[in-house]
Formats: sequence, structure tokens, C-alpha cells
Amino acid sequence: MAITLGAFTKLADGSFTGTLKTLNVTAALTIVPVTKASENAPDHRVFAGNGQRYEVGAGWSQVAKSSGETYLNLKIGAPEFGPNWVRARLVKLETPTDDGVTHIALWEPRDR
Repeated sequence: MAITLGAFTKLADGSFTGTLKTLNVTAALTIVPVTKASENAPDHRVFAGNGQRYEVGAGWSQVAKSSGETYLNLKIGAPEFGPNWVRARLVKLETPTDDGVTHIALWEPRDR
């Protein structure tokens, strides 16, 4: 079962703005496309903060095997998460919401 951690709007420049919410964290995030420095480098950088941007993660473009849809595989870290990263998929909604949300961040717990 996937859990929605955030709602985002895709902007004309290819970036995304929105909010990540967990039980203890509510953070405004901006996900910005970047030029890849190498094959394994991220396609996007994740920033937090209003005005001042603080890098908190990265995103890699992936293609879903079943649907062929492109999504972002996000890796986000912050002291509030301890030594672990939050990994989520930024997926496109079939229809944008009335308030302009076009994508949601989904987290799926993994068995260890």
C-alpha cells in the first residue's frame, strides 16, 4: 500500500512546487531539473525553504514498467528523519485537482 506524502504542481519550467507532510514534518519543497553531470547523477535536485533554498535531496527520472509513464524517484534526507532517507515516487495524477495539483509523492514501506 502506497501512502501519499505530498502534493505538487508542475510549473512551465519543468520544476515542481509543493509540500511534503509526515506525522512530524511539514516542508515546502521545490524540485528543480538539473543537467546531469554523469550517467548516475540525479535529473532533479530537491530544495526546502522559503526564499533561501537548502538542498535536501535528489530525484531520478524512471519509466514505469507496467504503464510506460515517467515518474521521479525521490531521495530526501533531513535531521528529522535520522540516518534514513525518505524515498518516494513523484507520479502524475490522471487529472489535475481544482487547486492545480498535478503530481503526488507516494511512499511505500519496504520490508527489511
